[in-house]
Amino acid sequence: MVRLYTGEVVAVVVFWFCYFRFSKLETGTYLMKSMVYPLFVLGAILVQGAFYWWILYKRITVRKTFVEKAGRIYKVLSLIDSVLLSLGLPVLLLTHSHWFSTIVGILILLFAFIEWVNYCKQRLSYSLNPFELLRKIKNKTLVKSKLAKEIENS
Repeated sequence: MVRLYTGEVVAVVVFWFCYFRFSKLETGTYLMKSMVYPLFVLGAILVQGAFYWWILYKRITVRKTFVEKAGRIYKVLSLIDSVLLSLGLPVLLLTHSHWFSTIVGILILLFAFIEWVNYCKQRLSYSLNPFELLRKIKNKTLVKSKLAKEIENS
């Protein structure tokens, strides 16, 4: 679990590092304003996920459920995330400056949406074989994520 929460935090840092490095390139000047909002949404979802993995890790190591209200907290956060995600396309259209930046922004928002679904709705990670996920989708055997169950029980 340590790898899960540290991996999420490292991913956020790396995404923002790459964003600022890419923005310094000659072709990246027009990307600045179009990609800030999608990266913000993705970063927020990943940090929330990292915090949840940290909570689970602490529940196992400390043997105390010191965050008993995690389901209620994440119920609110899930609602906020869904609003942020639904505002993604309008914000992209308002900040549109180039077709490439719009496509990159849409892809980042899509990634953020997939992460949100993976945390708050359905478990999307089953194995390294992508066909396993496709098989589960086809057979309608996806299971709720651990966080979705905790939100539901709150």
